[in-house]
Formats: sequence, C-alpha cells, structure tokens
Amino acid sequence: MKTIKNILLFNLLLMVSCTGFAQKQAFDVINYTIPNGWDKTEMANGIQLSTKNDGKGNYAAAVILNSAATAASAQENFTASWEKLVKGTVSVSEEPTMQEPATEKGWNVLSGQASYTDGTNKGLVTLITATGNGKMANVVIMTNTDKYQNQILDFIKSLNLNETATVQNNKTNSVSPTNATIGSGNKNLYAITVPPTWSLNEGGNSLTLEKNTTTGKRIIELMDMVRSSGSLEKDMEHIFFEVFDGWSLYNSSNNQLFEKGDHEKGVTCQGLPYYMLSNSITKPGGDVIKGTVLLIQVGTNIAVINSADIILGSEMEMGLNFLLFTLKINGVAEKNTDYKKQLIGTWVSGSGLYGNSLNAATSYTAEGTFYVLIQSSYTVDYDYYNDLIKKSQFKSKGVFSLKGNLLERKTSSGLVTNYFIRFYSRKSGNNEWRNLMSLYNANYDKNRIETLVPFQKL
Repeated sequence: MKTIKNILLFNLLLMVSCTGFAQKQAFDVINYTIPNGWDKTEMANGIQLSTKNDGKGNYAAAVILNSAATAASAQENFTASWEKLVKGTVSVSEEPTMQEPATEKGWNVLSGQASYTDGTNKGLVTLITATGNGKMANVVIMTNTDKYQNQILDFIKSLNLNETATVQNNKTNSVSPTNATIGSGNKNLYAITVPPTWSLNEGGNSLTLEKNTTTGKRIIELMDMVRSSGSLEKDMEHIFFEVFDGWSLYNSSNNQLFEKGDHEKGVTCQGLPYYMLSNSITKPGGDVIKGTVLLIQVGTNIAVINSADIILGSEMEMGLNFLLFTLKINGVAEKNTDYKKQLIGTWVSGSGLYGNSLNAATSYTAEGTFYVLIQSSYTVDYDYYNDLIKKSQFKSKGVFSLKGNLLERKTSSGLVTNYFIRFYSRKSGNNEWRNLMSLYNANYDKNRIETLVPFQKL
C-alpha cells in the first residue's frame, strides 16, 4: 500500500493541468474519464465509478458528488467534507496528508489522503475538494489494493473543472441546513434488516441498499441526519430537491411537488414519525423517473433516505416498504405504540375501494381472537361482510397476540404464523388520506420479496 500512496500523493494535483484525455465525460462541474472496465452507478447525490468484483475482495471506487452551495473557505469546506464523507464512512486513525493548495479556473483545490479500515478491509482514501463560484465540489477515491493504481492515477489526471469561478461577493447564500451533518455518520446511524433480494453496500462513500434488475441497478441511499424544523411536510419542501438536485417535476412546476405526488405517513417500528413522498422527475433531455424521499423524525433531527425507479417499476417501492417494517435508528429508545388498539376491528383487502372485488377480510377482537371471513371474488358492498360477521360465517378462527410490531396468530389447528405489522396513511395528490394496515411474514423467504397488500378498516 505504501507504493500506491506515494504515487498518488505525487500525482494528485495533476488534475489542474491535464485536460486532454479521450472519452471525457461531464458530471456537474467536473469533467472526468471513467477507467476502462469500471462500472458507473448514478445516485441521487452523485455518481459512483467502481471496479467489478474480482472474486478476491479487491476493490477501487471513485465518487463524484453533486456540487453544493457554500459561503465557507476552501479549508473549511475540505475539513467539513473530510468529517462527513471520509470519517463518517470508514475508520480513519490519522489526519489527512495534505498536498499544497492548487488553483484551476479560479477554483481553490485542496486534497489529502489517509489510510483507513472498514471492517476487515484496509486501504487508502483520497479526498479532493474544489471551492469556487459559491460552490463546493468533492471527489472521494477509495481502494484496498495497489492492483488498480494505474487506473486510479489515470482517473485523477483526467479530472478538471468545467466552470470558471468568479470572485464571491457578500450576496452569496449560506449553506442550506440540510448540508450540515448531524452525528457521527450514516454507517453508525441505521440498524438495517436487508430486504429480500437486495444487498447492503457499506463500502465507498455512502451506505446503500442495492439490487440488480433487468433494467439496471436500483439503489436506496441512507443519508446523514439533518436539522428539523419541527414539521416533516415543511422540511420535505426543500429536502426533496436538495436530494434530487438538478431535477425538476415532470409536466409540472416544482411548486406542485405535493399536489402531484404520492404521499405516505406513519410511524416506524420504533414509533418514530415518518413522511414519504414520491413524484415523477426528469432532467432536460433525460428520462422520466420516480423519485422518492423518506424522512424520519428523530428528536430535533431528521434521517433522510432516498431512492429512484423507472415510472412503472416497483423494485424501490417493495424495498422501502420492507424497510418501514424493520428499520431502526441506533441509540434511539422505542416509543410505546398501542398496536392492539389500532388492530381491533375488521380489515379487508382487494381492488375495490368500497367492497367490490374484495378478496379477504379478517376480524380482530379485544379478547385476542381473530376470525377469517369466507372469501368472495365479488360482493355488492361492505354490508356483505358485516352480515358474515353477525352470522359467524368464518373460514377459520384463532387467537392473536402482539409484541411490539410483531403479530403472532395461532389457528385452532395449532398453526402459528408471525407477521410484522404497521399502520399508516396514504394519498395520491390532493385526494383524501386513507388509513391502512399491512402485514409482512416475519419468517420471510430471503430469496423473494413480497408486494405489500394494504388492508382497509371497515
């Protein structure tokens, strides 16, 4: 590792003068050339370039992040970025070894390196921070081997800035509150049960859940916490387009974010309030995607999770739905939630809003008994099921109990099933909110993810 460290330190600042590489690509304010054979993955807050799995655990990755507004100095920006992007991701025991400051097109460029550990992995991390035009741009490079040193060096030498910075004046806006990191970093923030068919990526710059599909990779990004205004709706107004910076609503103006969106509210399995908003977004000349931001209230702070999917896709929705049954914030005490009180009553599922095409109904009583009603492919209205309840025309009956958000049901035949349970509200656009309940088998098949079935109370 010493060899690659010495070479990288020597070459780091060549980025300010080398601009002639072939196949140059642009992202935000940075031009770059992707190393041959590397993969590119788009994230809500940037792009990641990474090597393919070599079967031996060797890796290298470079993350180019969206530029962010700043009124701070170049040194302040580098220090803050090192704390957030490096120390918030991997364990670094030493201060970064700094290079002499450089200037390119009016931008002030600072760069530094340090050795890191990430579980059993040991490697070298490099941070390059450029400050100018009231903006800050960051590139993070990580590797645990010298196998890719030539490719990394070529990548660094390909970097250059595509904007000319001008002198900042007193009208420069201050950093948005959502750019201020709260806590020690997202790797220590979340306790995650990985959704079936997904994988957890704890390497690189951010904590993500990932899934390869026939139409490309899907990513759920778990971000740092930010300060709360006390209102999740008010915070969503500015956080949504800070997460999806450079995007805009499809076929509507950005001030119609709520009117055109799909909304969901509820509490997590810890009893923490959450608000999730999805909307169709696009970039000029680009495809239309479905962007989703999930905010979780954690005291005076907010945990931020984002994802994106194709318009008719369901992978992100299924992954996020599973997370909402199981996701916890480390170091936060669980709030008492009376799940039984919310559960008592009769719940129905099906495609019909008022009973037509209902295909399942279950009645839960205060005594801890549940009844599964006779199923029908078509009913006139809810009175049909009310009559079944009165006449005790059930398909089966049993007893139930709740421990936290875990529902145990035991039938008269002795069959026991356990479900994660959650109660939430949904609405589309300006329609009315619907209060719903959903279950997910706690003994789930890890090779198959289930579609969420919403139940509505009679």
